[in-house]
Amino acid sequence: MKIQFKHFIRRHRKMAVLSLVVVLAAGAGIGMLRLRAGAPVSGEGGALEYARTVTLEKGELNESVNVSGTVESAELSSVTTLLTAKVKTVSVKIGDQVNKGDIICTLDDTDLRKELADKKQSLTQEQQKLKEAYERTLAQVQTAKDSKKAEQSVQDLRVSEAQRTLNSAKAALDAVTPAYNAAKSNYSTMMTAVSPSQNAADAAAAASQAAYNTWIAAGGTSTGMEYEAYQAAQADLTEKQAALDEARKLYNADAYSAALETAQQAYDPAAAAVQAAQAAFEQATAARHQTLDSIDATINQAVAAALDAKKQMDQGVSAKEIEELEKKLEDTVLRAETSGKITELKVNVGSLCKGDVATIQSTEKLIVSVKIPEYAIGKVAVGMAVNLTSDAVAGTIPGTLARISPTASEGESGGFPADVAVNKPESLFIGSKAKAEIIISSKTNVFTVPLDAVRQNSAGQDVILVKQADGTFAETPVTTGARNDYFVEVSGSRIAAGAEVLADAAQDGMDPDAEPPAAETENAETENNI
Repeated sequence: MKIQFKHFIRRHRKMAVLSLVVVLAAGAGIGMLRLRAGAPVSGEGGALEYARTVTLEKGELNESVNVSGTVESAELSSVTTLLTAKVKTVSVKIGDQVNKGDIICTLDDTDLRKELADKKQSLTQEQQKLKEAYERTLAQVQTAKDSKKAEQSVQDLRVSEAQRTLNSAKAALDAVTPAYNAAKSNYSTMMTAVSPSQNAADAAAAASQAAYNTWIAAGGTSTGMEYEAYQAAQADLTEKQAALDEARKLYNADAYSAALETAQQAYDPAAAAVQAAQAAFEQATAARHQTLDSIDATINQAVAAALDAKKQMDQGVSAKEIEELEKKLEDTVLRAETSGKITELKVNVGSLCKGDVATIQSTEKLIVSVKIPEYAIGKVAVGMAVNLTSDAVAGTIPGTLARISPTASEGESGGFPADVAVNKPESLFIGSKAKAEIIISSKTNVFTVPLDAVRQNSAGQDVILVKQADGTFAETPVTTGARNDYFVEVSGSRIAAGAEVLADAAQDGMDPDAEPPAAETENAETENNI
């Protein structure tokens, strides 16, 4: 029975696809496996003709989750076109590195250029028509302004004439107003003086009429109290009327009344003339405003038409079509929108293309697309450090767990899709395979041995088999600590740096006739020094 180098890995496999990346720091020298062929050794179970050992050294032990995936670009862009045209030139090939703005290919623009030339010629003719229309509207504006100027002169003359008539009427009224006011004042003074006598006479007349009515009602005889009362009222009226006549003579009432009547006859026509002249002036002013406002509306309409014609002349009704054709002409030159590597090219010279032309993947921002097994999803978190390895490059490349899908994928390759950001993208290549060690925790300055190097003795105590001076292996009690998929931390008073430990404790008592697996000897030292 041959010794199998990977026996201890198979016994502790926890996921469908595991990376063989050793989680110990390469510089620490921990876990160096040495297959010592031909060394006669023995243990509790019998003699061992061949044994694989590890040398105890202190170093770093990472608790980690190991997965594998494919290097992808974090930024992918497509070069596309909405045009349907033949490819004129192709400037790149798959695998080329391009910068943003670099030409990918050009399309045949013959038809577009002819159509653009025809449209420009048509536009020139249209613009000439628009120019002529604009000039006509300008002429209409000027005509309207001239009409306003002429009509304004006519209306101003009419208003001026009405103003002069009003002023003349006011002057005539002003000429008779003093005499009228004086006559009215004298008459008022006279009426104030004779008003007591006038009032007394008016009262006596009222009383006489009342007594008369009573007398008539009593029979109208020349005897009786009613007749006597009437005679007394008549006598009082005669007396009051005589007193009124005397007062009117005293204050020249007739002369003042005649003077007021004369002044009134001159004043009233003059006042009426002013009123008529004022109405005529206001009418002329209103007519002026109405006429000029109407002309202004015509001018405004003409100006608006002129502005609209000017706008159309400046822009042109076909300008948009020209712009669209010029944009299409620009689009016949297809350029890279991002920097990166050409990973897909769908055109060649002479082919008819529309839609996708090329795919560009950024080489400056890379990710490793992996799947985290369900058993480990609770241990990892975005932001954790990741050690990346690939057959395409030497050494370890730093990374960061950038994304974890909240939903597991279905199928045989189940797990939670995740992205590992590559911190040094220049070290990896798009499409290559990579192994990712997600660091959960790390311990330094500790002894570690392969998981298979630890077993339990009959007392249930953890032990390792340490090589003795005579070449035999002796059980040495240890206390185990942190572990990962491949290695476990050990400590104890009886272990020391430099000791050789049987890498697979299960080898004790194996077939002594087994031959050394020469091929696996080399692999053991190579794979465990990655």
